[in-house]
Amino acid sequence: MTPDPNPYSTPEGEHDPVAAFFDDARAQVREEPASDLDWQRIVDASRRTSHRRNRLAMLSSAAVAVIAVFAVFLWQQNGIDNGVQRGEVIAGATDEARTGGPTASPSSVSPQQQPTKVPDSFRTWSVSYAGQSTIYALGQQDCGGDKCPVLLRSNTNGKSWNAVHKFTGTDVSAATGTTDVANIQPQRAVTQVRFATPSVGYVFGGDLWITRDSGGTFTKMSHPGDTVLDVEINQKQAVLLSANNCAQGICNGPVYVSRFDVSASGVSGTTAQVTPSSSIRTGNISVQSGNVIVQLTASDSDKSIAPMRLDDDKLTSLKAPSVCAGSNLQAVTPVTNVSTELDLFGLCDPQRSGADHTAYTIVRSSDAGRSWQKVARGTLILPRLGQVWLAAADSNHLVASAGGPRETGGVPAPNGDDSLMVSDNGGQGFAAVKAPKGSELPATGFDWVASAGGPYFFAVPRTTHGFWMTTSFDGPWTVVDPRH
Repeated sequence: MTPDPNPYSTPEGEHDPVAAFFDDARAQVREEPASDLDWQRIVDASRRTSHRRNRLAMLSSAAVAVIAVFAVFLWQQNGIDNGVQRGEVIAGATDEARTGGPTASPSSVSPQQQPTKVPDSFRTWSVSYAGQSTIYALGQQDCGGDKCPVLLRSNTNGKSWNAVHKFTGTDVSAATGTTDVANIQPQRAVTQVRFATPSVGYVFGGDLWITRDSGGTFTKMSHPGDTVLDVEINQKQAVLLSANNCAQGICNGPVYVSRFDVSASGVSGTTAQVTPSSSIRTGNISVQSGNVIVQLTASDSDKSIAPMRLDDDKLTSLKAPSVCAGSNLQAVTPVTNVSTELDLFGLCDPQRSGADHTAYTIVRSSDAGRSWQKVARGTLILPRLGQVWLAAADSNHLVASAGGPRETGGVPAPNGDDSLMVSDNGGQGFAAVKAPKGSELPATGFDWVASAGGPYFFAVPRTTHGFWMTTSFDGPWTVVDPRH
């Protein structure tokens, strides 16, 4: 078979416009005789073209090298966090700050949100009184098929509420339980709220965020330590408790105590540092009149860590009086309605009372914990439900509670009866708070109780939609449900 002299031609009877184009182009090519001079010209032109290409290649290679160096510089400065630059406004709180030491600057911002109606799924986690009839509540709401933290604000002492900020991208894995919620949360968690003024406040629970516009926007703050344990504020001076080497509700590393001003954009220095003798599952601080009390709870219920007072840049253990029979002080709390010397109440020498209750000895210090006096023995009896809390508004009005975290160290009580107790005589006697009409005491007790200054007391069950509150020292108490 003779091959087709034109391999691009089409079979007879068929028209191919592409083949026709090339046929026409070839038909216009004219053969010209070539001399030795013509070939020399072609070679010279080729060499000149090659030189130009080499120079272009060298310039291109240099440009690529400059771009590579610049890319490395950007990586060193900003990392490779999906293109988000430091300080850039992002939608929600989806990134994670490295806080093994103070981070260089706040790493993200949760942008402005407009107030909305309180979601029906809201459940209270934490409460803070900000003054001027303003109360903030942090809790959870349904976010699609998940849960997420949301901040509420009331400018009417709890009579009406709005949702002002929802946090996305946080870690709620250890925050949404209804029976046992760890006090020490993962690094990206947000579970607690503290406000210094109606406009300036903090949310924390692993992470630490600040708002300066009443919860409209939040900025993540740098701080010592990997995990935030507690924040407390008094007279516009804030104190941070943080720790390293924390996982699954337990910390095994050093603990840091840091003072900072509420106008600061980050917590840049560490005031004091201590490594506990055993791992801890709870860390709390109390701040009053410039004094700071630190309390750490060992993860092993058979061990006990003495509370500490911050003296300049060191932590001094508070020695319990002899009436405590060798036990450490616990639930130490300052009297809030004072402005001079630190006046403290505390509990010690827990004794079983019946099958599932515990009786305590109450002690008091008028010199910041340097010396203690017995108040009463056995007048405070609480159900065995978990951690014990004590709050004092003045020298007469005390509130005590039992609840979470729920390490009981014995047979737990079957219900929350008598889990909220009040005293109007400085701890000489206590009476149980009765549930308001239409309500009942939470079955698992209260996770936190505090004196907010003046006659205000708050008690948060953390397992219900609302929280408990009194505006007149020891009662009557009301249940505040922000949804209504």
